[in-house]
Amino acid sequence: MVRGILGPVGSDLRPLICAVQITGRLLFEERIPQNDVQVTKHIYPEAAKLTGKSLTAVSRQLVRLANLCWDQLGEEEGLLLFGRQTKDIRAPRDMLFYLAYYCRFNMPYYKVLKQNPQLLFGKNGFQEEDA
Repeated sequence: MVRGILGPVGSDLRPLICAVQITGRLLFEERIPQNDVQVTKHIYPEAAKLTGKSLTAVSRQLVRLANLCWDQLGEEEGLLLFGRQTKDIRAPRDMLFYLAYYCRFNMPYYKVLKQNPQLLFGKNGFQEEDA
């Protein structure tokens, strides 16, 4: 999916791909509420470990790659990924959430949340039968 957005780039995409996978695991397996996911504490260190890169290098690459994804997405593609018109991402962490939701549900972030608002609340938002 990341390669589909960015196309053939010279950058190493592994930090972003690992970060999206980690984000998905935190949100959907460990059921940590989105607002409680701290990218610098929960995601960047693990992505650094998985890629064998320094924390500083991974942090910089993730910021750069998330912004590059944003820049590459046109209005139509962005609408498909996000599920509504979005002028800008507030922070690179937003791109991690958008990509993690799309990878998990194969639906845009805002459409998933409209159908399942409880997902924002992590463990407390899931019903027992969801566990």
